[in-house]
Amino acid sequence: MSITGLAWRGGEPVDRSVSQDTLAELIADPDLLVWVDLCGVDGAEVARIGEALHLDPHSLEDSLTPNERPKAAHFDSYMFVTMYGASLGPRDAVASRVQLTRVSAYALRKCLLTVRMDDRFNMASVTTRWQEDPKLAGFGVDGLLQGLLDEAVDEQFDVLQGLDDDAEELIDQAFADRADLKALQQRTFTVRRELVDLRRVIPPMRDVVAALMRTGSVERRWTTELLAYYEDLTDHTLRATEWLDNLRDLVSSVFETNLALNDNRMNEAMKLLAGWAAIIAVPTLVTGFFGMNVPYFGFGAPAGLWLAGALIAVPVVALFIVFRRKGWI
Repeated sequence: MSITGLAWRGGEPVDRSVSQDTLAELIADPDLLVWVDLCGVDGAEVARIGEALHLDPHSLEDSLTPNERPKAAHFDSYMFVTMYGASLGPRDAVASRVQLTRVSAYALRKCLLTVRMDDRFNMASVTTRWQEDPKLAGFGVDGLLQGLLDEAVDEQFDVLQGLDDDAEELIDQAFADRADLKALQQRTFTVRRELVDLRRVIPPMRDVVAALMRTGSVERRWTTELLAYYEDLTDHTLRATEWLDNLRDLVSSVFETNLALNDNRMNEAMKLLAGWAAIIAVPTLVTGFFGMNVPYFGFGAPAGLWLAGALIAVPVVALFIVFRRKGWI
């Protein structure tokens, strides 16, 4: 497990080392704002730190349990928040490219504790955001939490942009002159599955931010300026959800269009086969009639051959012209 962190005093960063040994001392300082990040943790380590910080065992269990949904839960002295960052992996014909990584955050009165199972979430971008906007540290733990949530939503936006590009590519492929419909179906299904993966983590972020705005994390009364930061974050979560829904509708339309194109190709093939079958039926009918072992007009005479040839050629040419004009052949 790796432990990193930052400290601020009066909104200004201070040079204090953050480690497991100094954690209790830093949190005990009432004038110090501390961020502590635990990466690559296991149950025993989390339990030990949770006991030192008086964290509820249920929230500690949630930070380690896989596939937890994004949520915000109030406890006696802190707020527990679960969120997901997202990224796109290399393109695969079948497997989903969406890679989700969970971050659990404990917002205490003077400490923001983040717990990660791996280092896939770009925490460096979060610290850069805090450094570029000193107001966030000035707001306290709620400000730091806003920067963390905003970075997670921004990562989701990047993934949505990549899937939006994929959807545009699917549209171009669907209406190409020689579309590979099998590959198009496979890719469309993969993108739909990637959107389903995002559906699990993006819409619940609205509820997380709404819960924070209703009651705050540790400070029950927010300043108007801090509230404006969270309102901007709410707008981002709504835009991400709407974008996700629009992409789902668009990819579903591409999928339905693909099915319609398959049906259209089948109809074209059936018309082609029906047209040629009608043309072939004429000589079959005529030769079958003239092949009877009974006398008929022109039987055993050259005129009969010419008559049969004319009865074959004229209808065949007429049917070919009619079907060609109708676009059947």
